[in-house]
Amino acid sequence: MLPIQLKLKRKIHKDIAYAQDLIVETIYEFFPSAVIHGGTAIWRCYEGNRFSEDIDMYIKKDTEKINALFLTLEKNGFSVSKKRIKENSLYSTLKFNTSIVRFEALFKAIKNPFLKEYETSEGNLINIFTLSPDDLVEEKINTYIERKKIRDLYDLFFLLRYIKENKKIKEKLKDFIKKFEPSTDEQNLKAIIITGVTPTTKNMLDYIERWVK
Repeated sequence: MLPIQLKLKRKIHKDIAYAQDLIVETIYEFFPSAVIHGGTAIWRCYEGNRFSEDIDMYIKKDTEKINALFLTLEKNGFSVSKKRIKENSLYSTLKFNTSIVRFEALFKAIKNPFLKEYETSEGNLINIFTLSPDDLVEEKINTYIERKKIRDLYDLFFLLRYIKENKKIKEKLKDFIKKFEPSTDEQNLKAIIITGVTPTTKNMLDYIERWVK
């Protein structure tokens, strides 16, 4: 299997992927029970085919450790252009050379996180925690409804290959299809699909409908 660096066509994507690896490895030094989720988790832990530039995590709220994490990242060559710690969340923007990565975290404990291998851009595997495919699907259904981004529909379509019989998800998807509203940015999907054909909204909805049946 080709490493991510060889699959990605654009230099900006290669550079972001490498910067993400450095951030993720540093996060786990300070927060060993951190849980990665969202698009980057799907891409790196489930052999996803969509480039994702953000890092989304669930971590324990520990301001001292968070500050130490950012200090270490700065020592390793990152500049912090934004860092905002709220009551229940952390929002930040990090720059490494010319690459910009958003790192966001919710201060939330996840019961029974899923131990999985994270593929680095160079093809190495490191053990991390993420969500199960079922939990990621439920999260993506909610995320698409909230912001109607084509990448979330793609992630939902992609993840269904990992889901076995699940009545709860079937019912949620039936309701999702019934109330479906088109994304506002379908034209953006092609730029972030790594290999192969870029599916249309109709292609993906047809696939989801077949899965539900």
